[in-house]
Amino acid sequence: MSSKLSALFTFKDISEKTQAHLTRVYSLLLVCTLVCAAGMKANATFVVSGFFLHLASIILSVYLVYQVANKRNSEDMRMLYLAGLAFQLGFLIGPAIHMIYAFHPEILTQAVLYTATAFTSFSLISLFSKRRSMLFVGSIIVTLVQGLLLYRLFGWLLGYSYMNMVYLMVGLLTACLYVIYDTQLIIERAEHGDKDVISHTMLLFIDLFDLFVKIL
Repeated sequence: MSSKLSALFTFKDISEKTQAHLTRVYSLLLVCTLVCAAGMKANATFVVSGFFLHLASIILSVYLVYQVANKRNSEDMRMLYLAGLAFQLGFLIGPAIHMIYAFHPEILTQAVLYTATAFTSFSLISLFSKRRSMLFVGSIIVTLVQGLLLYRLFGWLLGYSYMNMVYLMVGLLTACLYVIYDTQLIIERAEHGDKDVISHTMLLFIDLFDLFVKIL
C-alpha cells in the first residue's frame, strides 16, 4: 500500500534537476506574494483613475515585465524589478482591498483561501499530468480570450453591460487554465535547459494575481 501511495505522489516525467528548479520557483513565488501583499497594505487611499494614470500604470507594468525578462540585466537587478512589479500590482488594487476589508472582511478571507486552493489544485493537476499532455489548453485559452474580447467589444458598441455572471465565470475559467498551461510550459522549458527562475516565477505570479482578482 505504501509503495503504491509513494508511486502515486512521484513526478515520474520530471527530472530531479527540474524538480529542484520548481522548488526555487515556488519559493520565490511565495516571496513575491508577500511583497504584493505589502503593496496592498501600503496603499489604502490612492486610486488610479483617469486615462493618463491608467496609461502610465500600464506602461510601468510593461516596462517592469520587460526588465524582468531581460537576461542582459544582472540577476540582482531582475530580482528587484520582479519585486517592483509585485509591489506595484498590489499597490494598484490596495484601495479596493482596504474597502472590502473594512465592510466585508469575510469576502477577502474567502478570496485568499479560494485563490490558494484553486492555484494549488490546478498546479498539482499540471505537475502530476504527463509532460506536454496539458499544453493543448493553450489553444482553448486563445479561443476564450478572443471570445471575451469580442463580447466586450459588442457590449461597448451596443451599449449594454458585459459584466454578467457568464462573462465572469469564463474569465475565471481562463485564469485557471493559464495556471495549468504555464506550469507545464515551465516544466517543458526547464527540461530543455531553460532554468530561468526569475522569468518563470514572474509567469506564475501574474497567473496567481490574475486568479485572485478574478475570484475577488
